[in-house]
Amino acid sequence: MLLSRSVRLFCACFSVTALAQFVPLQDASLTTLNAAHDPNITISYKVPKGACKTAFDTQKQFSGWVNIPVEGRSTSLFFWFIEAREPTSTLTIWLNGGTGGSSMSGFWQENGPCEVVEKDKDHLEVKAREWGWDRASNMLYIDLPSVGFSYTTPITNGSYDSYNATTIFPPEPVPKWSSPWAFMNGTFSSPYPLNSSANTTATARLVWHLLQTFLSTFPQYNTPSNSSTGISLFAKGTTAPLAALLASYFHSQNPSTSSTTLSTTLPIKITSLGLLSPCGLDPLSQAQSYVTMALNNTFHLPLLTQDQTTPIMSAYHRRRGCSDLLLSCRHPSSSTNSETLLVCLQAWECIYGLTIPYQQHTSRSLYDISSPSFDPLPNQTYLTFLNSPKFLSAIGSPINFTDLPPPLPALGDDPLVAIKELLSQGVRIALLSGDRDYLCNWYSGQSTSLSIAGSFSRYSAFHTTGYAPLLINKTYTGGSTRQLFNLSFTRVYDAGHFPSHSQPETTFEIFSRIILGSSISTGEKVNLASFATKGTPEADKTGPELLATNVPNARCYIRKVADTCDDESVRAVLRGEGVVINGVWYNSVGDWQLPGQRSDGEAAGEAAPTSTIMTGIFTTSLSAAKPTSSSGGFSSWDNPARGLLMVSVLAGLLLL
Repeated sequence: MLLSRSVRLFCACFSVTALAQFVPLQDASLTTLNAAHDPNITISYKVPKGACKTAFDTQKQFSGWVNIPVEGRSTSLFFWFIEAREPTSTLTIWLNGGTGGSSMSGFWQENGPCEVVEKDKDHLEVKAREWGWDRASNMLYIDLPSVGFSYTTPITNGSYDSYNATTIFPPEPVPKWSSPWAFMNGTFSSPYPLNSSANTTATARLVWHLLQTFLSTFPQYNTPSNSSTGISLFAKGTTAPLAALLASYFHSQNPSTSSTTLSTTLPIKITSLGLLSPCGLDPLSQAQSYVTMALNNTFHLPLLTQDQTTPIMSAYHRRRGCSDLLLSCRHPSSSTNSETLLVCLQAWECIYGLTIPYQQHTSRSLYDISSPSFDPLPNQTYLTFLNSPKFLSAIGSPINFTDLPPPLPALGDDPLVAIKELLSQGVRIALLSGDRDYLCNWYSGQSTSLSIAGSFSRYSAFHTTGYAPLLINKTYTGGSTRQLFNLSFTRVYDAGHFPSHSQPETTFEIFSRIILGSSISTGEKVNLASFATKGTPEADKTGPELLATNVPNARCYIRKVADTCDDESVRAVLRGEGVVINGVWYNSVGDWQLPGQRSDGEAAGEAAPTSTIMTGIFTTSLSAAKPTSSSGGFSSWDNPARGLLMVSVLAGLLLL
C-alpha cells in the first residue's frame, strides 16, 4: 500500500485494512547532510508536520535519522527533537531501551509534548500534553540501535506476529492458527543484527555520533559551555545501567579528557542524570527488594507468603545463580563477544526471573500492584497510530514501528562505577521510583542510592539525611525525597512503573528541579555544594488510602497481544472473532466506549481547556507551603495569583 503524502492527523481514520502494509523507500523530502565531524556519517531529517500537536504552534520540531556506517552496513538511529514551550538553553535527552523498548513509548505514553486520544470509532487524534517535559526543556528522544524507528540495513519486508512478539522473514500468509489482526505484513530493520550491537561501548559510540551530528547540524540547541544546566540525560527502567554508561562515555570523549578526540567534535557536557524506576543498577538490592515489596510494602498488601519468597533469594545465591552469572558477565574469562553476551543474557534473565513467584501467585501487574496483571495503562493506542500511513509519511519513515527487543547490550561494565565517577565530577544524580511498582520498586531504588553514596566519604551522611516532603503545589505532597549535595532519591506516591503517566504533574516538577539544580523537595534555588534535606529518617509513609481503589478493566491491544490480552481474548483474536477499534480488540462493537465513559482509568480525549496554563514550574519553601493533601492523584494547576508560582520557565532558566 502506497502511503498518502497528506500529513494532517487530526481527522485521521484507522481501520483493520490499514494493518497490512509495506513501507515505500525513504521519503525524498528528507533533507540529508554530511556530519561535520565525520563525512561518512549523514543526517536525514524533516519537519514532521501534523505528526505531533504541541502546546504552541511556534515550537519547532525535527525528526529523522543519523546514518552511521558499521561493519560494511549502515545503522540509522532515529531521533525526534521538540523545542521547549518557552526559550531556554536546556537540552534533555530521553532514552527508553533497556531490553528493547523504544523511546517512542516515553514520548507518547509518558512525558512527550503530545499524546494520542480516541475521538470516535476508528478515529484517533493527537493533542498537546499538559505536563509534557517540553514545558521546561528542549527535548531529544532517541531510539537505540534496531529499536522502534531505528534500523540497520538492509531493511526487509516481513510479517509481524503480535502473539509471539516476533518478526518473520520473508513475509508469510496468515497462518491457520492466527488472524490478520495478530499477523501483519510490514517493513522492518534487517533480521541480521550487527555484531557490535551487543557491545555497550559500541552502542555508546553510536549514540555519541548521533549527538555530535545533531548538535553540529542544529548548533542553536547546543548548551553553552558555561551553563549550569548543560545537557541532561534521563532514562527509565532497565535502561538505567546503559544510560549511566553512556553518560560516562560521553564525558570520556570530550576534548579536555580525550587526547584522541578530533578537533571537530563538540564537548557533550552531561550535568544531570535522571533515572526513573531504575532497574539493574544494584542486582543484589533488586533481588532483596522483591521480598520486601511482597511481604512488607507500605500499602499493607500481602502479595506473597514467606514460603513463596524463598525461591527468590535462593535463585540469586545458588551456584551458577544470578550472582555468579553477573560476576562472570562483568569479569568475563572469555575474550569472545558472543560468549560474553550469552553469559550476560543469562545473568539478566536470571535477575528478572526473580519476579516469577510474584507472577505465579498473584494476578497483579508487575508495573503497578494496584492493577490486574493485564494492565490497560498507560494507553497503547499509539502503536496503531505510529503505523498509520499518514504518520509514517509525516516523519518519512522507511520502516514500520515495532517495540521488539534487539540483542541486549552486554552490560559487562558496572554501572555503579560509572555513576560514582559522574557524581564525583559534579553531575547531578537523581533516582525516583513509584511506590506501586513491583518490577523496579522503590525499595530497590532507595538501596541503590545508598550503595552509590557508600563509596564516598563526602556522602557518608546520605543514609542519615532526612526525607523531606515533595511539595508539588500548595495543596499536594507528591512523595518523599532525600537529597544530599548532587545525589537524591525520591519515592513518588501512588505511582507505578510509569510515574510520568501515574503522576504527571509530580514527575514533571521533579524533572524540572533536577535539571535546574534546585531543591527537589521545594523547587527553591539552593547551593548544592552544601545542601541537604531535613526530615524523617525513612520514606515509610503507609496507609491503604494511597492505593488506587478503582481497578481498571484490561484492554486487548492487537499489536501487543501477548502482553495485554487475557487467555480468553487471545483465543478470540486468533480465531478472528470480535471487532478491532482503534487498535483494540472488543467482543462486539457495543463494548467500545469513549475514554471517560469506560472503567479503564483513561481520561477523555478532549483537548485541554483554553484556561489551562501550559507553561511554568512551581516553587515554594517548607515554611511557606502547608500542603493539606498527600493521597492519590494530582491536583489541578493553581492560579498564579494565589501562590508562589513561576508562570514562566524563562524567568527561572535565564538566571542560571
